[in-house]
Amino acid sequence: MRKRLIGLFASTMIVFAACQGAASPSPSGAPSTGPATSAATSADPGASASGPAPSASEAPIDLTNTAYAPEAGTDGGSIIIGDWQEANQFNPFYAGQVTEANVASAAWASLVLLTHDYKYAPDLAKEIPTTSNGGVKVPGDTGDAMTVTWKLRDGLKWSDGAPLTCDDFLYAQEWVLSEGQGSIGTLSSYQAISKVDCTSPTEMVWHFPKIFEGYITLAVAPLPRHFLKDIPIKDQVAGAGFRPAEISKLPVSGAFKFDTVTPGSELRLVKNPNYTSPISGKPAHLDSLIWKWYGDADAMIAGYKGKEVDFATDLQDSDIPKVQDLGDQVSAIPALLYEFLRPNWSETGCSKNAQVQDRGKGCPMADPAMREAIAFAIDKNEINTRLLGGTVQVANTNISPGAWFFADQPPATFDPAKAKSILDAGGWVAGADGIREKGGLKAKIELCTTTRQVRIDTLALVAAWLKDVGIEGIPNPVSPDDIFADYNTATADTPCALSRGNFDLAEHAFSSSIDPLGNYFSYHSSQFQPKGANDAQVKDTAIDTALTTVQDNVDFKVIKDAMAEFQKVYVEKTVEIPLYYRKNVELAGPKLGNFFANPTQAGPTWNAVDWYVKG
Repeated sequence: MRKRLIGLFASTMIVFAACQGAASPSPSGAPSTGPATSAATSADPGASASGPAPSASEAPIDLTNTAYAPEAGTDGGSIIIGDWQEANQFNPFYAGQVTEANVASAAWASLVLLTHDYKYAPDLAKEIPTTSNGGVKVPGDTGDAMTVTWKLRDGLKWSDGAPLTCDDFLYAQEWVLSEGQGSIGTLSSYQAISKVDCTSPTEMVWHFPKIFEGYITLAVAPLPRHFLKDIPIKDQVAGAGFRPAEISKLPVSGAFKFDTVTPGSELRLVKNPNYTSPISGKPAHLDSLIWKWYGDADAMIAGYKGKEVDFATDLQDSDIPKVQDLGDQVSAIPALLYEFLRPNWSETGCSKNAQVQDRGKGCPMADPAMREAIAFAIDKNEINTRLLGGTVQVANTNISPGAWFFADQPPATFDPAKAKSILDAGGWVAGADGIREKGGLKAKIELCTTTRQVRIDTLALVAAWLKDVGIEGIPNPVSPDDIFADYNTATADTPCALSRGNFDLAEHAFSSSIDPLGNYFSYHSSQFQPKGANDAQVKDTAIDTALTTVQDNVDFKVIKDAMAEFQKVYVEKTVEIPLYYRKNVELAGPKLGNFFANPTQAGPTWNAVDWYVKG
């Protein structure tokens, strides 16, 4: 399965999935625990522009006191990582799938680290700025609504030895906002900053004209001005400087730097001696990380069992029965993940698949009645029991139950009669062939997904259920490279391309951000491509109001209430049809030391600097 990412650590949403499962191995050998408490937003309670601090019942959420404690480990050696899909994009701002995010976590360090226990830990920064420690001021000292001061660790260097300073974070903002830049999901976050002052090489002040909730996870990564400044932005957008043949020269900020790429086979990263762990103060233990690409999850599992790789990632709940014989080498942890059906709200830009072009003019999924009816036409429990062995938790909303801002909603129960009634009331009349029609438009829709078998099987069930209520579904499994192609790469004719709106109803997965503001970029009506990641062109006043409230506050109570309202409207308006929460499923062999499964978008390589080869 492929994730769609909008900047690796940005306050956004990315594509993957979660839920109950087998115990994960922990470095100490003790049983590992799932995330006890989700991390919250980005500042202290009570730091809003107006209004009192939350009551005692709204206790401050602990953002920064991580329990992460890696073993000392030994130096030297390599770890081989297996993935069933290949990483092709090495610009951290354009990472488009889970494997690319995992590579980016190892190669690109930023201000903050997202830990295995849902905390924010400083990485290139010395500390997390808050209103309590004076790093966040509301209002700011200079007439701004808010200022945030970041202090960098002393002596930071790029992998080529050049100093890494405030200017490189400034360049990253200039790069995102530059003329000629294509679609980038973090655009709105960087636009929220009116000015960046580099008061010294190791200190920067962000000025905000409005309170901005998501400042902690705003910075995706610094970019090396000294290396990229001579490459025009339009060429960088097209890949210059980040192409497989060029990346061995690319300075990086993280624990490992790029070495060699063998397309279709492997990617090699080697230790960056200039990056030191904020925990241990030392460079990486390992000499290298090697990714091996399999092209198929079953082939990767076989490769792991055959000891071709030390670690295998990007598995899903349906793969668990295939690896149960591996015992505690299986890591399956709840994460911020859910599988869902995404309806395309657009009235003008939907599927161009030739198989549905005889339906007439228009986009069936733009009709609210069609979206609502489908929610009642689908049997989520049957998907769980028949295809997933009853291992997952059926989802009612897009927010993981582990998130502090989760607000459960009434389920859309399987009720074909109600689905038919909704379609009848909406003016969709059954024709002689049983397929409904409204105003000359037939209820014939393309069902997009990836080539994973469980998704193909799911859409076969969905198509059958839809036919029962008078909707013809045409399943179309396509390459992840097509369905998740970014806006700059895809065209209007790329099959099922989400970024270009070339779909009617798509099944995939999303990993919601550790920060509630991530929802803004995927559902606010200002965030249509190429400005943001609202690929389904959701446009609803109540959704916009709730998410704007989230964006413009740093008061946890206000944010939590706004997110509850968002989830209520999400269900009432059938923004999406969530199917089930999912897990991060990985295989960690006995050779790998200091593996800590991470439920956030940082992924399993979040602490690769501390990995080591066990004796």
